[in-house]
Amino acid sequence: MLKNISYFLSIVFILLGLARCANQGYPEGGPRDETPPRMVSSKPPMNAVNFQGNEVEIEFDELIVLKEALQKVVISPPLNNMPTIRGLGNKVTVIFDEDLQPGTTYSIDFADAIQDNNESNALDGFTFSFSTGETQDSLEISGHVFEANTLTPVPGVLVMAHTNHADSAFTNMVPPRLAKTNEEGRFTIRNLAEGQYRVFALEDLNRNYRFDQPGERIAWLSDLVEPSFEYRERVDSLFKDSVTLDTVIVTQELAYIPDSLRLFLFQEDYKKQYLDTRERSERHRLDFIFNRPLEKPLELKMLNIQPEKEDWFVYERSARHDSVMIWLIDSTLISSDSLTLQVKYPLRDSLDNLVDQVDTLNMFHRAMEEKKRRGKDEAEDAGPDPLRFRATSGAMEIGAAPWLNFPVPLSLLQVDSLQLFVMVDTLFQPVPFDVSQDSIRIRNFRVEHEWEPGRAYQIVMDSAAFEDVYERVNRPAESSFNVKTEDSYGTVYVSVQNFDESALLQVLDSKEEVVRAGELPANGKLAFRYIKPGKYFLRIINDNNQNGEWDTGNFEQGLQPERVNYYPESITVRENWGHEVEWDIFEHPVYEFVNRNRIESKKRSNSQRR
Repeated sequence: MLKNISYFLSIVFILLGLARCANQGYPEGGPRDETPPRMVSSKPPMNAVNFQGNEVEIEFDELIVLKEALQKVVISPPLNNMPTIRGLGNKVTVIFDEDLQPGTTYSIDFADAIQDNNESNALDGFTFSFSTGETQDSLEISGHVFEANTLTPVPGVLVMAHTNHADSAFTNMVPPRLAKTNEEGRFTIRNLAEGQYRVFALEDLNRNYRFDQPGERIAWLSDLVEPSFEYRERVDSLFKDSVTLDTVIVTQELAYIPDSLRLFLFQEDYKKQYLDTRERSERHRLDFIFNRPLEKPLELKMLNIQPEKEDWFVYERSARHDSVMIWLIDSTLISSDSLTLQVKYPLRDSLDNLVDQVDTLNMFHRAMEEKKRRGKDEAEDAGPDPLRFRATSGAMEIGAAPWLNFPVPLSLLQVDSLQLFVMVDTLFQPVPFDVSQDSIRIRNFRVEHEWEPGRAYQIVMDSAAFEDVYERVNRPAESSFNVKTEDSYGTVYVSVQNFDESALLQVLDSKEEVVRAGELPANGKLAFRYIKPGKYFLRIINDNNQNGEWDTGNFEQGLQPERVNYYPESITVRENWGHEVEWDIFEHPVYEFVNRNRIESKKRSNSQRR
């Protein structure tokens, strides 16, 4: 009996020992395993030549898992069919289901798909290569891909090296060598033969290795790239103790060049003009929204009803002219629930010629929907009720001006029924002024005066000073406001060197909105005054067409997107303080800005990628 118990206990202890040996984790409280898997052997060997098989097996020093292999693994040159890639135990197996090209160097770039089983430590940038010929190509080129207008690194983009230097290679041919960018936008194209290459980047939406869809983002280098190598000195210091330098060791390291290529990804302005939305949410207004700005105004013709007035509408457009509001001022049209009209607007044909598109539209008004939407305020825009408007009040920024904003267009504005007062000591005194209508936002009127910082003002409006196109007038009103003091702001003094002609310098807030901008003069010096306290960035756009904004590129025309540079450091503006910036464009590479101050990108919508 005792013999059986001893035998049973022996078996238990053996099993416990085996369980401990099988546990690959670290002891509780011990250091975390941060070491990625390491390749220990492979069939064929790494960098093998004269490979004739259809299977590659790679063994690692620990259990591994494959993460998103189909999305991450890139094989160069590309295959017609994606091979079977399996991770089992401590091995990765790649099985090709097609014959490989003779005399060709193949590389399998796993990116960070290979990870250890326990802690998900990734073997980042691991590439396995072999050749089906007598020799193996071994040159490399590397660099980064950035968004052209924000300099944000772009991950997951293919970078291609073509031996054919024609433009058609990018649109019609599969590249012989390629790589994919990592999370930092970094790429390395390996196993290149000697020679010159054209380098392209492609957001390959349909996975055919060609630029053949207008929605795909692209980039290319204007100059040919010739891979090579050099030996660079590396200096290592050995210390005898914490303060005494004992030995300096200088070694030679092999470096493949070029290793700092920069490609700037953009989307072409390819979208055809079309009418996106049309509605008649109110009886007296028609809204038209287009997918892109119009190049000339709409032309309208009423078809089902003859207007009583020759001028039966007022035309209002947005700042970009991608939306249009038509204010009906003919009572016959306003009272009709259904309107049929012809709308003519310009668009570009396949040859980039401006042609007219003519649409026939039915515009309906549903009274119940309008009543539900407007609720208690329904009566405000109808009948003889008074014209309501908004005027500037409270604190006004230096350099700004007060506005009078109306809900509908005006037919009459009597300036002599307005008065402007400034506070002197404790009393308001009248001062001269003028009123001007905004050239685009026709319902907005600017009050013109030499506004003094720190002063308090009041605008007084008599009754019937304004009349809108529906013959409504305003009631008496007044609006008080004050101009901020100069010491509420800071000033940014910028001196730029080595900039191109037509350089546009912009001050951006933390959301990358343009706060101020100015064209750099010949001496490269600009001062931005009255900047509100906060954090800002500086950007320079090479505004080649001098339209005051960034413009995208066009591959067919050989037109690169306008170049953008960011100052590498953020600027903190304080009240009553001047901030001086010395900026040499050549001194600060793009990576410096990206690494120090990566601005949070807006949603990468098509509107941003114009």
